[in-house]
Amino acid sequence: MSGEAVPYHLRQNKHVDRQLFMELLTHLNRYLPVRDSFYVGFGGVYFEDFKLIHSMFGTEEMLSIEEQPWLIDRQKYNAPLGYIECVEMKSRKLVNEIELIRETRVDKQLICWLDFAAANKRRSQLEEVSSLIKNCRENDVLRITLNANADTLGSQRDGELAEDRDLRRLQALRDDLGDKVAGEVEIKDVTKEGFPSTLVKILRLEVARAMRSRPDLEFQPLGCYSYSDSLHTMLTVTGILLRPELIPSFMQATGLKNCEFTSLLWQLRHINVPLLSQREKLALDQKFGTESPDEMAKSLGFQLDKKKDTSTKMLRDYFEYHRFYPHFHRIQY
Repeated sequence: MSGEAVPYHLRQNKHVDRQLFMELLTHLNRYLPVRDSFYVGFGGVYFEDFKLIHSMFGTEEMLSIEEQPWLIDRQKYNAPLGYIECVEMKSRKLVNEIELIRETRVDKQLICWLDFAAANKRRSQLEEVSSLIKNCRENDVLRITLNANADTLGSQRDGELAEDRDLRRLQALRDDLGDKVAGEVEIKDVTKEGFPSTLVKILRLEVARAMRSRPDLEFQPLGCYSYSDSLHTMLTVTGILLRPELIPSFMQATGLKNCEFTSLLWQLRHINVPLLSQREKLALDQKFGTESPDEMAKSLGFQLDKKKDTSTKMLRDYFEYHRFYPHFHRIQY
């Protein structure tokens, strides 16, 4: 199952992940104005990232691609800004023709989000990432989302032992992406907890191979996050192409080394904030700064998950990402 059919407004972890992307762009804005960039993404019906980037930075050059012909009219109807060009186009065509697409925007830094939700096309998605990198320029920013749900390698069958299920998953990974894995894969690499890290390693190797054709540039990772909403586990990686000799000045100008949410060495952060009621959120916020998450877990009087350790971890995540936590309200028109 992919995450493509779940509405954004029901996915609090995806919301946090998107806000972390904005946090990274805020730092990048100190180096190159995001306002002057050319943003490309999969707008879908809601255009959440497009609205955020425009409201935060004033970016006006925007392209949304959609490969489903029947969705284009609906997408154009919902486009919240006249700046957004909605085009029927497959992502493979985008990455192969990005230079042609940028012809009228030659002075624009590219910020491109390849938001892949389908789990049965990982090989082609990785190849598209490679193609885009080969056609990118200095200072271009690339953000990749991949489905990291281990169940997509093989779900649990009735009466099947977990060990047998994981062996099937392992074989499925070897069959599909064996040549794209650095080193030997093991059972732990296809578990719910381990598969996002496995995908980071696969993506890192794919990026390294693509960069061989760009010896003048280096792909500098900025953020690596995984998150789960219901059954949907996704991985997002954001990076920028820089000249190696300019990376120190880039870090100094952006202040990214002092940002607590970065992953400058490909380290993976898992986001799992709880879905809170308004009363729970207000109660937790009042304790913020006076009690640690572990102390709160003991004094709260209830758990946020049936597993005590998971509940405590969710509290820690909430306070780590609390300023990015969504506020959903009912509005009557």
